[in-house]
Amino acid sequence: MSVQFYPVIPTMPDCDDYRVKINGQEVSLNTARVSAVPHNRRWPGHQRQIEQTEAIQFLSMATDEPLQFEITPKDAFESVKIRPQSLGITPEIKDGRILFTLNEPAYFTVEPYGRNRALHVFADPIPSYEIDRDAPDLLYFGAGEHDVGTIELKSNQTLFLDEGAVVYACVHAMDAENIKILGRGILDNRKNKEKILFAVNAEDNQADVGNAERKHTLELEYCSNIEIDGITIRDSLVYNIRPIACDHLRIRHVKIIGCWRYNSDGIDMHNCTNVHISDCFIRTFDDSICAKGFDCYYKGDLDRAVHDMTYRNGKVYDTFKNLLVENCVIWNDWGKCLEIGAETRAEEICSITFRNCDLIHLTGTVLDCMNVDYADVHDVRFLNINVEADEVIPKPVIQKSDAEVYVNPDPNYMPITVCAEVIFHHEYSAGGTRRGRNRDLTFKNINVIGDRLPKARFGGYDETHKTENVSISNLCLNGNPISDLTGENWQIKPFAENIRLTVDPYAQMEKNTVDSEGQLKESQFVQFHNPNGTGVRVMFVGNSITLHGILPQIGWYGDWGMAASEKNKDYVHLLENEIKKTDPNAAFCVCQVAEWERLYQNKGETLQLFRAAREFGADVIIFRFVENVKKDSFDSQTFRREYDLLAKYLDKTGHARFLLSTGFWHHPADGDILAYARENGLPCVELGDLGEDDSMKAIGLFSHRGVANHPGDAGMQKIAERIMESLLQNRLLEGPRA
Repeated sequence: MSVQFYPVIPTMPDCDDYRVKINGQEVSLNTARVSAVPHNRRWPGHQRQIEQTEAIQFLSMATDEPLQFEITPKDAFESVKIRPQSLGITPEIKDGRILFTLNEPAYFTVEPYGRNRALHVFADPIPSYEIDRDAPDLLYFGAGEHDVGTIELKSNQTLFLDEGAVVYACVHAMDAENIKILGRGILDNRKNKEKILFAVNAEDNQADVGNAERKHTLELEYCSNIEIDGITIRDSLVYNIRPIACDHLRIRHVKIIGCWRYNSDGIDMHNCTNVHISDCFIRTFDDSICAKGFDCYYKGDLDRAVHDMTYRNGKVYDTFKNLLVENCVIWNDWGKCLEIGAETRAEEICSITFRNCDLIHLTGTVLDCMNVDYADVHDVRFLNINVEADEVIPKPVIQKSDAEVYVNPDPNYMPITVCAEVIFHHEYSAGGTRRGRNRDLTFKNINVIGDRLPKARFGGYDETHKTENVSISNLCLNGNPISDLTGENWQIKPFAENIRLTVDPYAQMEKNTVDSEGQLKESQFVQFHNPNGTGVRVMFVGNSITLHGILPQIGWYGDWGMAASEKNKDYVHLLENEIKKTDPNAAFCVCQVAEWERLYQNKGETLQLFRAAREFGADVIIFRFVENVKKDSFDSQTFRREYDLLAKYLDKTGHARFLLSTGFWHHPADGDILAYARENGLPCVELGDLGEDDSMKAIGLFSHRGVANHPGDAGMQKIAERIMESLLQNRLLEGPRA
């Protein structure tokens, strides 16, 4: 167990808002400049005014142990929030200090002054990079400042920014493969300035005045097999990461901070394929993560430029396909958080998934599909997204002149939460006459945290360029599903069809992303506790909630019921301890049937896996499983038949006393389990309400969201209490052995 604090190289801007101690040790903080207000302009011929910004501090480190934080803000404060709220961290305020424990690596903000002057904390997992400092294809930068200019990456090269490195550079690669950008250092873009071509000071302009050349921080063109991991990008001039026509790109544990200059988007991708973005923190002054077609910012013949970009080196780059964005924290100071578009010069943009993300501050449209060109946008999913809405959200304002000062025009402002449109845009469409379409879009388990209803807007362009077949399921306010929206909260414009707002009672199941396969080795499916005991013989039949083996890939290191904090706090061991109070010689068997759940339709083929449990000869059998039975392909008749076969197989004597339960998360099979209990005169414990209550889960204790949505200690205690109460009420533990 260890914690590593990265060396800090003091750089401008100065800021001393916080002192931080971790495990009693005072630590050094970095600084960055961020946007203070959502005042923006299309490029007016000069850079943004510094008066619209503020300096903030951020802390960078790596850890694999719990950390005790003691944060002392410089100025007085009355309350504090730690975002994302899904971490479940409730700080204590004591003598002007903020105290809390961080149990897992996480990226979060500490906010005693609202959305301004926040402390940003980047707690990485412990790095495990394998590099050879002497390798000829390694570009290595160690601790200290390095003024480099532009780094051109070639095939098979690795750019490594070690802890404490501050590298002032732009990074570019073209037609390269097998490239890596790794490390826990900082890629700093502050020395990258726009090149002014001619003087202009535009006022009230509606489009880029075109008098400057600006370079993106990290631009990759026509590259393949790219890995970007661990770095922090600070003070980008334009886009932070801009992949163009790239294939097989992975971006992980990247932190983007210090975006205050015009158009400092986060990760904007153009006609890429097979992209995976995960576990990043992104704070931007413009759109945060975007899937785009080719854009329109080319001089001369635009159609020719797009044609040349599409057909290159004997290949065609006319599609954006296969993007997964997950487990990211987004703070958006201007623009869209997660977006398709706006530029959509692609034949198709499809197979796009954004899931399990926390959007902690907003300004513009949150989840958006803005199709301004000709792409057929389809099969797009936004799943399990938390949207944190401030009590007062500053409304974006287009600044008309340098003299204009930002004033929030609407203290009750709430941005559009969910939007999909096919439109013509005077600038982004660049005069193009082809229009696209949006179809088969899914927005599921979108939870707005705040005091205002979410908003939705959908529209098409004409009869042949529509937005259609859109499912919005479990759009929630503070965890409560919304069944109806009206007025400005539900705008269906012309040429938008089959837009459905529904409530899915099984939504919590979607949050269980722990794979049902590989939870245990086959030899571990059946385990015993005091098997030779002469008392009552009790069998627990369950899944990961009953027993899951160590799986470091998801941050689970227990060999007990997921996600209890220790073995004696899972429901099985709690029940065993209760039963042994009256029957010290009780014998116990644990039968883990996640494999049965996964393959229940295979007509009893898995039963032999549990032969040792059958031979145990149980007096009492507790069925507490169902969560891994797939919802979308659920077959009620087959489930009932196979559930009965499993029960009869495990009951070797034919006289065991059964207790059943429904799922921890509501499941379509719950009704079948209840019906089976009624038909056979068996007690059944209902648990589904626990899975609706986040306080019953291990949220904040595990970085893997699937693990964190399993029952924590409180949930395990409730499961044990309800089962024990039913065992006693129905006298299942009494009487002679069968």
